[in-house]
Amino acid sequence: MKKEMSAECAAVLGGISAYLDGELEATACDAIEQHCQSCPSCASVIAGLRDTIGLCRGAAINELPDGVKEKAQASIAALLKNKAR
Repeated sequence: MKKEMSAECAAVLGGISAYLDGELEATACDAIEQHCQSCPSCASVIAGLRDTIGLCRGAAINELPDGVKEKAQASIAALLKNKAR
């Protein structure tokens, strides 16, 4: 049977992106952190998202072969020039 989410959990989860992106005021961050000390479910969600963000940021970025970027930029410039005519 599924447990009903509390209003506090809903508020925390509703602001989770802003919290993780550092967009919240200090008092709002403190409230989320305090809630997570007593709510393992919310703490787990935040930890999981932090891990996911870290993995995405740490993923290897493949470099383009030499000349690809320049060719793409030249093609775009040519298209824009033709469109402007």
